[in-house]
Amino acid sequence: MFRRIFQTHSNATKTFSIFKWSKSPHITSPRFTNFFQNTSHRRGYASYRRFGNQNSNGFNTSSPLTQYYIQLLTSRKALYIGGGLIAFYIYNLHEAPYTHRRRFIWIPFWIEQKIGDYSYRQIMAQYGLMILPHLNPLYARIGGIMNKLLATAIENDENLKQRQHLQQLHWEINIIQNDQLPPNAFILPNGKIFIFSSILPICQNDDGIATVLSHELSHQLAQHSSEQLSSQPFYMALLTILYSLTGISWFNDMLINGLLTMPASREMETEADHIGCEILAKSCFNPRQAVKFWERMGNMEQKLMQLSRGIGSGGLVGEWFSSHPATSKRIHDIETWMPQLVEIRESSECYEYGKFHNFNSNFFGKQL
Repeated sequence: MFRRIFQTHSNATKTFSIFKWSKSPHITSPRFTNFFQNTSHRRGYASYRRFGNQNSNGFNTSSPLTQYYIQLLTSRKALYIGGGLIAFYIYNLHEAPYTHRRRFIWIPFWIEQKIGDYSYRQIMAQYGLMILPHLNPLYARIGGIMNKLLATAIENDENLKQRQHLQQLHWEINIIQNDQLPPNAFILPNGKIFIFSSILPICQNDDGIATVLSHELSHQLAQHSSEQLSSQPFYMALLTILYSLTGISWFNDMLINGLLTMPASREMETEADHIGCEILAKSCFNPRQAVKFWERMGNMEQKLMQLSRGIGSGGLVGEWFSSHPATSKRIHDIETWMPQLVEIRESSECYEYGKFHNFNSNFFGKQL
């Protein structure tokens, strides 16, 4: 979710949460056989061809691997497959809510939910013994905040199919009580919400908690997990091709992460910040408190980096390979949106009694 120094691990899906989610799983690079087998007798004198195997750009076209790719890409079958992939890509372009960004998603809701179920079992196996009993008063407080956010999100969602999907999910809140763990929070695609108790002091108040939860909910509204998963097959294919050309696995991983994966992740985080702040304002929470929350989060990050002697700070290079924008940028973005957010809150009739009837829905059943 937010800029994070620690990671929440899940083998099933990338979980958007307050701190850095795990990078793409390492892809085992294929091994290629040596194409150059010298079966002829060597001549007794040196000989070489100066220009015969190079094109006008100096590229060696005599390489068997290069010739293979040229033949593959120019074949009729490749043109048919390429045309089919382009059509598949265009057909599965969808518009993100609020920001109206066009993105590629081919994974349906039911697969997304199944992945969430698998991740839920893993997280419960890891943290199940640390979860506070649901009779704890914190659940009523957080549940009240989340009910407002969900009611607003569903009411303003223009996608009827997604609105029905969100209403049918079995929403559940789980508070992990362990102040030694890094501050964190995330929502799985199946509606299961996890909040680490260590983040509550940073939130300080209901507006701070709403800032965290609205951001996490925005990841679900925009289907960012599905967007990431939808791109993985293309990244894997590109990594395989690059490895066949370079034979260097770590360089290819760094190239794909630096140019494709991490910039896309930062864009989604900024989008979730924007969507979350609008939901926050429409739900009658104070958007100015979002800036205060991020300031406290930034101070916490600086303290942790000082304790770790600067490890992970990374400077410009670290930001380039980070899955999340810098906290200072997030604060600047929210301050830029603030006039619009204040206007949204004022137009939401937050001070009129009738408005609060929209927040009476309980998405958590008997849990609260």
